[in-house]
Amino acid sequence: MKTIMMALLLLFGLSVWGQEAHRGPRHGKEHKFTAEQRSELQTKKLTLALDLNESQQEQMQVVLLKKEQERDSRMAERKEMKQEEDQEKLSSEKRYEMMNERLDAQIAHKKEIKNILSADQFEKWEKLVQHKRHRPKHHKHGKGKRSHSRKG
Repeated sequence: MKTIMMALLLLFGLSVWGQEAHRGPRHGKEHKFTAEQRSELQTKKLTLALDLNESQQEQMQVVLLKKEQERDSRMAERKEMKQEEDQEKLSSEKRYEMMNERLDAQIAHKKEIKNILSADQFEKWEKLVQHKRHRPKHHKHGKGKRSHSRKG
């Protein structure tokens, strides 16, 4: 009886300990980089992936910095809206307006990138963006990362 209780206690302890590691944003590995830091890291990643020259790196840094600063302002705006509306749903007009602004920004960003990169580099960049957009995100509400692989 004692061994069964110890085994159950050990199992319970391990399950609680294992779940704590997966709490919070990005499983406790949230890094709050500034817009400048994020744009610099993205530029370096693109330099490695697309073999950018010095001029292209500088131009990409500027474009990506602008995009990251816009992202930060949109996030702050969204956070403010959530606090004001107390989780109320957006009207269809407001949602349309936000989606339209986002798509306009994406189009402008793509044009800026196209002006910086060569045709081959732009093609590779588009493939990178498409791959990033279509990869699985592992954001299952209330389910763990491995829950889809268990059977029974």
